[in-house]
Amino acid sequence: MISKYKLLKGESGQSMVLFALIFVILCAGVAFAVDLGRVSLERDQLQTAADAAALAGAQDLPSAAVAKSTALKLAQQNGVLSSEITSSAPYNGDSNEIKVVCTRTVDYTFATVLGLHSTTISASSVAEKTGINTGPFNYALFSGSSSDILAIYGSNQYISGSVHANYKFNMNGSSQNIMGSVEAVSGITMYGSSITVSGTCQAASVTTSGSSINIGSKVFSAASVLDMPDFSDILQAEAEAAGQSYIGNKTFNSSKVSVDSPIYVKGNLTVNGSDFTGKGVILVSGNITFNGSNLMYSSNDSVCFYSESGNITINGSNIQLEGLVYAPNGTIMMNGSNQTIDGRVIGKVINFNGCSITITSGEDDLDCLPKMTVKLVE
Repeated sequence: MISKYKLLKGESGQSMVLFALIFVILCAGVAFAVDLGRVSLERDQLQTAADAAALAGAQDLPSAAVAKSTALKLAQQNGVLSSEITSSAPYNGDSNEIKVVCTRTVDYTFATVLGLHSTTISASSVAEKTGINTGPFNYALFSGSSSDILAIYGSNQYISGSVHANYKFNMNGSSQNIMGSVEAVSGITMYGSSITVSGTCQAASVTTSGSSINIGSKVFSAASVLDMPDFSDILQAEAEAAGQSYIGNKTFNSSKVSVDSPIYVKGNLTVNGSDFTGKGVILVSGNITFNGSNLMYSSNDSVCFYSESGNITINGSNIQLEGLVYAPNGTIMMNGSNQTIDGRVIGKVINFNGCSITITSGEDDLDCLPKMTVKLVE
């Protein structure tokens, strides 16, 4: 017969084993609670750093090098080591996006009793620069074609602001003045007399021939290729919401047109001597044609005439436009003399056919465009 003492002693041994198992389980629970909690906290910190770095870097797009440098600095300011940061710009081929990834190895403290020593965590963020006051809109004259030459011929052409060509830039004639810089991807050629570029001429090659050709400085390296943004969807939606959407061709004849909110024309637009007030955009799916002489447009306002997929033609003499003409997929043709644009000319292809053409850019020109913002997209 087993004594009561032996029974109690056996139960005590079993209790010790059970206690030991419970203790191990409790230690494991504490290990996971403490170490995994720290891992979660550090992952949140990495995500905060990645978000801040991506947003900061996006501000400097489309300059990839500057954007990545800014992202690195912001991530470091948020406690991330430079060795823990990678960035990609352009991201997925989009020059207006940057991706930042922060990766870190976290050593375990308590979980080592379970044979677990470390884990690798990461956080990523993609930011996008949206809005229009960037890229081609930094120039008074911009040609987005990669195969058509941006050419200025004739006499007495005056551009106050800088010029950019995604291919080649040619200037032939006399009394030509560019009060800014000229950039081209392939080459710059200037022939004639009394030609002045007050800033820098930058291209893979810069060739000049003639008399009194004055250039501030030359840089023999290809300029960057810049994309032309499409913001037609935003404008069409805003125009439809404001009840200013028209189907079919439309003509403005000697009328006053308010452009405080976007106007959308699904068709072609013809303008014959109208006055425009406000600061907004007229979006046209097809062609835009200006006709007449002595046309005046409101001197204190800024209007962007935006041809979504067509051409913009300016015919006549003594014409003055206040604002921008924008044809990202078409040709802008200036036919006549004494034409003045107080704003910017931005198109895929640009043809100057005449003399005494003046383009004067200023800070207020861009008031009509959607403003630049940065946002997280991934």
